[in-house]
Amino acid sequence: MNPTTSLLQPEVRELIEARRFRELRESMSSVPPADIADLIMELPLDEAAVCFRLLPRDQAGDVFADLDSDRQEELIDQLGDVRSIHAIEALDPDDRARVIDELPTDVAKRLISSLSPASRRETQAILGYEPETVGRLMTPDYVRVRPEWTVKRSLEHIRRYGRDAETVHWVYVVDARYVLIDDLHIRALLLAEPDERISDLMDHSFQALQATDDREVAVRAMNRYDRSALPVMDSRGVLLGIVTHDDAADVAEEETTEDIQKQAGMEALDAPYMQVGVKEMLKKRGGWLCGLLVLQVLTIGVLDSFEEKLQQAAVLVAFIPLIISSGGNTGTQAASLLIRAISLGEITPGDWWRILTKELATGIALGIALGAIAFGVVMGLNALGVAETDLSPMSIALTVSIAIVGIVVWGVSIGSMFPLILEKLKLDPASISSPLVATLMDVSGLVIYLGVAVILVL
Repeated sequence: MNPTTSLLQPEVRELIEARRFRELRESMSSVPPADIADLIMELPLDEAAVCFRLLPRDQAGDVFADLDSDRQEELIDQLGDVRSIHAIEALDPDDRARVIDELPTDVAKRLISSLSPASRRETQAILGYEPETVGRLMTPDYVRVRPEWTVKRSLEHIRRYGRDAETVHWVYVVDARYVLIDDLHIRALLLAEPDERISDLMDHSFQALQATDDREVAVRAMNRYDRSALPVMDSRGVLLGIVTHDDAADVAEEETTEDIQKQAGMEALDAPYMQVGVKEMLKKRGGWLCGLLVLQVLTIGVLDSFEEKLQQAAVLVAFIPLIISSGGNTGTQAASLLIRAISLGEITPGDWWRILTKELATGIALGIALGAIAFGVVMGLNALGVAETDLSPMSIALTVSIAIVGIVVWGVSIGSMFPLILEKLKLDPASISSPLVATLMDVSGLVIYLGVAVILVL
């Protein structure tokens, strides 16, 4: 619970109990919608419904959009369809589509059928696109002008229709068929002469999104061009809507959270952490852990196949943790760097040779550095009487250091190429989790280490 909610909750509950609803409405009028949403999430359902009923329609729409889907469904049942429809009608079209998409099918159908014809058309148009596309993010509330209009007429048009627009910072120029011709920042209109035509202000240079683009494309485009809004077109160039920076920010946060969770060796959570039950948590985390446990059986197999030789130089076993950590850490580093670079659009699978060359050079340098440190560690431990052996300390130290060089080079190769291969196969690179890379390096690292030991010591 945030500090604002902590302060509001006792006051709100006291006012509800005393039935001082006018004071309650006034006290919530200056509170940001996000904080009211947090409050409604914390209150018992009956008290939450009372608070929600007292909100003005526009404020209620903003608050409803910030609630999680479970509480939205509960409020719909508690308030009845009429009040629920008013709250959903007050949402921006993109938020309305998101809310309806997250509700159970029967509830969603009931609400869509109850919307006004205009709202229903907007919502169904957005819901017609795949869930992860720009079409689901866009809103049809924007300001458009014609190239033959004067600046004066355009500003009058903005004053008349701008209140319903998601933003008036950008104005979109379309032809008679609503094909996008250009976009203009509102500053250009405010500083132009009233009699100038829109066509005189145009440079025919604009950035736009396709409705079928992945929503991550919108995030990257917003960052790349430093825009607060971008137009969305269909395949014919017809302007369908716009995506604004707040929608892109929500997507960026969601995608980053999902990638972090996947890289941690689990399925992405479908709700905030505190709202996920133990059963769902076990389902999301258990599968990966079971799979990784089975993969670790390969490590047992490797050790078992070298058991007889290891008995001749048991001291080698003492350095296995050093070997395993070196491979796992370098592989995980490389995978994390590449997954993030792919996510940001900095690289593509076509860059594989340049990436491999760079990672190999880095791996060799890192391997030599770590191998030198490992050599010193082994010699130092032997001098202190730790991990003593009848074999030559120099040969043991060389075995460990050479193995580390090979393991580090192999680790950066695996870590860097796996994400590119998955991206090429149209799979999510984030599904290569850090634990998976570490497990693969445990197995392959042992093979490399014991192979070097057989050549130099055994």
